[in-house]
Amino acid sequence: MSRPMRAALPLLAALSLVSCAIGPVSSYVGELSASDDARILAAGMVEFVSTQLPAGSTAIALDPTPADQASNALTPAFTAALRRRGFAVADDRQGAAPVAHHLRYWVTPLEDGDLVRLSLDDRTEGSRFFVRNPHGALQAGGPFMVRQNAEASR
Repeated sequence: MSRPMRAALPLLAALSLVSCAIGPVSSYVGELSASDDARILAAGMVEFVSTQLPAGSTAIALDPTPADQASNALTPAFTAALRRRGFAVADDRQGAAPVAHHLRYWVTPLEDGDLVRLSLDDRTEGSRFFVRNPHGALQAGGPFMVRQNAEASR
């Protein structure tokens, strides 16, 4: 087995476990290690959304996290970051606007950082690993890996 394949196996296993544990229609946020993690992850997540949708005229409905994660620090940081970038974010208590783009997100802590995965309208997925730098802060470990789901767009 090649070195890149061995390195990718733990990430693939983590993605599979997260998908099984939360089901297909909810977001997930694992426990964040540091207080500044939510801000850093939210900024990176908004970067992905901005490459996929135009700000200013786009409404986004975030798929909720499970009830036991309702008080996670990432969701409000992500919502605020989306609004600062010019996106309208539908309030889950009011129901999503029919024209809103649905955004599901999963954040899974791993040994040296956090794995972020986003799904936009069940058509486009982006994944990025955020690694801890020598000072203990999160930073992007590379670009977002983007995948288009051909089945969902038919």
